[in-house]
Amino acid sequence: MSFFYFCGTINNLKIFRMKNQNQFNSVPTLESVWAILEETAQLQKKTDQKLEQMYAESRREMKELNSQLGGIANSNGDMAEAYFYNSFKAHKVFAGEQYDYIQKPTVLTNGKVEAEFDMILFNGKSAVIIEVKYRARPNNIDIEDIIAQAKLFRIFYPERRDYKIYLGVAAMSFQDGLEKRLHSAGIATIRQIGKKMVVYDKEVKAF
Repeated sequence: MSFFYFCGTINNLKIFRMKNQNQFNSVPTLESVWAILEETAQLQKKTDQKLEQMYAESRREMKELNSQLGGIANSNGDMAEAYFYNSFKAHKVFAGEQYDYIQKPTVLTNGKVEAEFDMILFNGKSAVIIEVKYRARPNNIDIEDIIAQAKLFRIFYPERRDYKIYLGVAAMSFQDGLEKRLHSAGIATIRQIGKKMVVYDKEVKAF
């Protein structure tokens, strides 16, 4: 029995006691008992309906809130992708190497394996795969998954299987400690500082 249900029942009994106190002062008849029980059931039904309306309204409001939060998250992600794409498009340099072409977010599949690349820089001998987040955190950046993108790249770009592949994570901000872990794994980090895009690629390695 829920707390609201219990409280509603107690309140209803108080109302019945007040409304029917004259009946309780005398010996109740079968008819009076049935009348009280029927009235109790009707009032309880109304209470249950009100509670159900309250629950339905709460569920609707929570659904709307989740939708709004999801929209904000998607908007932030789109903003981060646009910022880093435009920045690299204007300055196609990574680890001191010039790149010729930048590929927008792409989802590829061969029926068995699926890969999603947020951004790839190409030249004739190297490729840079960049994972883009609005805010990079351990729960949305898995280093093993980032490294696995090099293998996926070779599956979907067999003509470039001999390329040197570099990896990077671009984000508007990083949770404390995450950048150091990425650098230790040979993965570059890219972030916005002021109005500039700053690439930390001193420890980057080819995969």
